[in-house]
Amino acid sequence: MIEKPLAVYLRVSTEKQDLETQKLAIENWLRSRGLSWLDVDYYFEEVESGREDMRPNFRQLWDLVKEGKVRSIVVYELSRLSRRMRTLVDFLYDCSERGIAVYSVRESYFNEWMRDPRARAIIVGLLGILYELERQFISERTKAGLARARAQGKHIGKKPKLSERDILLMRRMLEEGVPIARIARRLGVARSTIYRYMARLGLRRTRHG
Repeated sequence: MIEKPLAVYLRVSTEKQDLETQKLAIENWLRSRGLSWLDVDYYFEEVESGREDMRPNFRQLWDLVKEGKVRSIVVYELSRLSRRMRTLVDFLYDCSERGIAVYSVRESYFNEWMRDPRARAIIVGLLGILYELERQFISERTKAGLARARAQGKHIGKKPKLSERDILLMRRMLEEGVPIARIARRLGVARSTIYRYMARLGLRRTRHG
């Protein structure tokens, strides 16, 4: 039994993709349960990447969840809600906490689990574990990539404000007693940058006369 109020959310990443496929699949899914579009209380369509969390219609749906204004949500597949694991976990957690069922047309096994409050909690917990694993894998891949880049002699981190050539020019101008403001203008940086490099390299401006 699908509880009401009922919300339907559809999303495609680009305008070239077809929302009609999702509409037809959801319409057939509703009909198989004795429902129609007339039974849908909230309907959302979105053309936006699933990696973007600030999708306006998705945010409206999430607000309805937080306010307890829906009891059931139907999507074509879970990835329509979000392709970011953390966002999906947070959304499903909020639904589970409020006893809101989320139904996926393509992932029918998920619907069976969502009918049971205990199963809902377990599923959200498992998704949370998957998110942590994904985060760790990304972190490990990033570290491996940085190590590989360092081994290849590539620069890692922010690009320095002054090049080696700039530093040599700065040294010479300091030795000649050129004012800091003039050195900064010549090198196209702020005076604070010159002072920072002077402190780092132990340099002083030579005063003449």
